[in-house]
Amino acid sequence: MITIIKKLNTMKKYIKIVALFCVTVFLFNCNEDDNYVSPDTSSGWVEFAGTATTTGQTSPLVTIPLSVNVPVYRDGLDISYTITPVEGDYTQFISGGATGTAFANPADYSRTTTIDLELMNMEEGRDFVTSFDITLTAVSGQNVSLGLDETSVLVHRVTIPCSNPESIPATYFVGDYAISDVAATIGPGNGTENFAAGTVTLSVDPTDPNKRVFTASVLPAFNAQPEIVVIEFSTDNTAKLDGFVDPGLACSAAGPYIFTASTGTNNPWDICNDQTITIQYTEDPNASCGGPFASSFSLTKI
Repeated sequence: MITIIKKLNTMKKYIKIVALFCVTVFLFNCNEDDNYVSPDTSSGWVEFAGTATTTGQTSPLVTIPLSVNVPVYRDGLDISYTITPVEGDYTQFISGGATGTAFANPADYSRTTTIDLELMNMEEGRDFVTSFDITLTAVSGQNVSLGLDETSVLVHRVTIPCSNPESIPATYFVGDYAISDVAATIGPGNGTENFAAGTVTLSVDPTDPNKRVFTASVLPAFNAQPEIVVIEFSTDNTAKLDGFVDPGLACSAAGPYIFTASTGTNNPWDICNDQTITIQYTEDPNASCGGPFASSFSLTKI
């Protein structure tokens, strides 16, 4: 009987030791888990989502996205920035000074916000480019920083491009240019060129200040007469062949072999650049020689 009692007491001691060990392990694991699953959710960083933006020619607003890499910001974040000139005078397009603040709304779960700058005087034609840098300078939030490391984007460049006027200057795309085929079918397919490579002289069309006129040799192996070519710099900001070019040839009774304006996408023109341009056109729209073909030629200032 005494032996049985001793054994029971010994077992009780073992049970207490095991229970104490289990409690200790449980408490330790809870602390470890708490440290693991409960980080500081209010810490993080902000930076620009990209490095540069080019506005539209007449855009009334430019929007620059910011990445907010912070899990929780219950009171929102104030993100301060400065504006510094790079090229030209940006103050003719932006009012409100050289500093500003963007607000990251805690109700926006996309974790993005934007710097929105209203632009003025954008409807006016201009033959110059203006650019400026936006630099992040501060952010509210005790554990929120500007950027994470040296690769973070804290400076964003905004460029306001030239704006094409309704009536182009008389000096734009005027003078001597080198002309050559870019894409052509009938000419190269018959040992010649659609537009003979060489020099052409562009001048202002006396009937329209937005058109340029020149003469060029077309299909020179079969046509000795120079043809008049007209280019229109349209108000939709594209340059296109105006009217038609007729070298006086035909391959069938379907109609004359001619060039007309492209039925596809025409290339844009830029008032700040009259060095080179490619003109798209439709070759043989009457299907006289197997067309129509999408063709083009280039003009490069000499």
